[in-house]
Amino acid sequence: MKEQNQSNTPLQISSLAELKRYLQPGMELEVSYHSKHPGLVGLRRVITKVQSNAYFTVVKDQPDHWYSVCNDGRGFRSGIERASQYIFAGSKITVLDPMKRDGSVLYEMEVYQGEQQMADTSCLGQTEEMLLHM
Repeated sequence: MKEQNQSNTPLQISSLAELKRYLQPGMELEVSYHSKHPGLVGLRRVITKVQSNAYFTVVKDQPDHWYSVCNDGRGFRSGIERASQYIFAGSKITVLDPMKRDGSVLYEMEVYQGEQQMADTSCLGQTEEMLLHM
């Protein structure tokens, strides 16, 4: 698979533990539905900071966008909910609204390999290949 296609192919994530492993600075995500912030729908966002209970994202290639400059420039904050609030279906991750507790959807998203992670992965492959030929 070509690197260009990898950034456009959503990752298949099946659990909250796996999602937390992918939530790293540089990873990208795209929201297809958001009940409270419909302006986020369709924007490719890049993770800038990860905490134990939340992560921050900025809009990719738009440093002056409202969602990029909020929270003192850290970007839009998304909480990491309890595992029972997540539904994993292939590449689509549905997050239930923890405040309503009636099964209402807060948002749906897909996670993508960031450009930096792809560069790191390709460098790793080149290093392993060089070691094999030594």
